[in-house]
Amino acid sequence: MFSRRNRALLLSSLLLSGSASAQNAFRPLPAVPEALEWSGSAPRPIPSLASYMDELERAAESPRPNSFLEARGYLDAVGTAGLEGGGDVAHQRGGWQVIFGTELDEARLAAFSLSTEAHFYDFSGAPNLVPGVGQPFNDLYRASFSGVVRTPEQLGMGWFGGFEFTLGGEDEASPADALVAGGVGGVHYVASERLEVDVGLAMLSRLEDDPWIWPFLGLKWRASDALTFEAKGTSVEARYALDPAWSLFARAEYQLRQFRLNDDNPLPSGVFRDEEVRAGIGVTRRSDRGFKLDLFGGLNIWRELSTLDADGTKVRESESDMAPFVALALQLSV
Repeated sequence: MFSRRNRALLLSSLLLSGSASAQNAFRPLPAVPEALEWSGSAPRPIPSLASYMDELERAAESPRPNSFLEARGYLDAVGTAGLEGGGDVAHQRGGWQVIFGTELDEARLAAFSLSTEAHFYDFSGAPNLVPGVGQPFNDLYRASFSGVVRTPEQLGMGWFGGFEFTLGGEDEASPADALVAGGVGGVHYVASERLEVDVGLAMLSRLEDDPWIWPFLGLKWRASDALTFEAKGTSVEARYALDPAWSLFARAEYQLRQFRLNDDNPLPSGVFRDEEVRAGIGVTRRSDRGFKLDLFGGLNIWRELSTLDADGTKVRESESDMAPFVALALQLSV
């Protein structure tokens, strides 16, 4: 049967499929939540993965279902920031995600994720991303399907592999032209209850540009019963547990979003690319009924917006000033 230990391990493994970005030492797949706190469990405050799973195993003496389902909704807003060369931009997005996981056999676990999100860019002044156009596009949308297969957690060496397919663009943009694909694979090594390391290779295609192919590196270190440090490819996080329900965290992360514009756009069938680096602090509230609430806020410390034409030639590139952001996510596990 698929024990609580394996279910939580599987969700942890999904962290190998991080936000849709790829650069050296980063992975390319879409972000998925942290390991589940399953209904009825009483976990210690953010312990290391191995000791945490041992505790869940002891608490789960009766047989468990061999599958799980998780749903998550989120909102994110970035304040108005000035753009290099003139104009301002503000950005809001919201979406949902569903994850289904199962045990394939005694040696393999698998999970699959489906998500959609909407993006709203508010431009003012003369952003000049498309010459002579103040509002270069309408609202933008993304839909992703991703999956991961891996060996169960245990001391020593294991393996993992994952994929992602994402459609991103304006209404009526060609799906074939809006498709982005990514993949990751490698080995996972559990050195002890306090230290885990991932090493592999990641790939992400880019609209009207060369694909990224980079090494993937991951690290998790439990410094104490309450303090954990983790590098998850596109993000670095330190988390401190106040008690079993509340924890504080500090996080820095890189994000990449790319969208295909439609044929009626002032830049027909072009590409809009949004890259950012953000850093901030947050708080997590966990419930023993399967709910988790995250509130995260801070600054976008670097952001670059760019446009390319249908042939891949860069049209404009503009960096923005620093701006505050706030993000809220609600998760339910069943």
